[in-house]
Amino acid sequence: MEVSIVKNIFLKISEIEPSELRKFIISEIGEKSKDKLYNYLKDLSESYPQFEEWFYNVVIPEVEKKNGQREILVVLSEIEGNPQAILSGIAILKKTKDEKKICTFRVHQDYKNKGIGTELFERCFEYLGTRKPIITISEDRIEMFMYHIEKYKFEKTQEICGIYKPDSIEYVFNGYLK
Repeated sequence: MEVSIVKNIFLKISEIEPSELRKFIISEIGEKSKDKLYNYLKDLSESYPQFEEWFYNVVIPEVEKKNGQREILVVLSEIEGNPQAILSGIAILKKTKDEKKICTFRVHQDYKNKGIGTELFERCFEYLGTRKPIITISEDRIEMFMYHIEKYKFEKTQEICGIYKPDSIEYVFNGYLK
């Protein structure tokens, strides 16, 4: 069944106010109102075994500091005939003096090939202040990213085996992991 998107809304989690609403969105956003934001990403723990710990103990506390060093961008898509917007994309970003990185990037399977990934990359570039941020992609997900790797001419700079998961290659683009 073809999904017809009426409009995409891009939000920075750190900018959502009041704080109660921000906490609600972090804990409740999803295709079903009882799903958690993390549930949208939890399958990444297959490639990144420490993903849940990192998300809750690093990402969320740093976003809550609101100092601009960590951000979660979400894409909510308004679908024709559906009164509730759907979470269709997400990116977790890190912006420090030494590192501008796309840490996590995801477009929901049902909304691929609708321009969401390209627009989300553009928003990431805008937030990070560069069109060549560091991004790492596991070997089991590299095919999903080939279109954008080629489109944005990302340069593979490292291949690291076992950094996140034993015997798994992580490809690093546009910089080096420290």
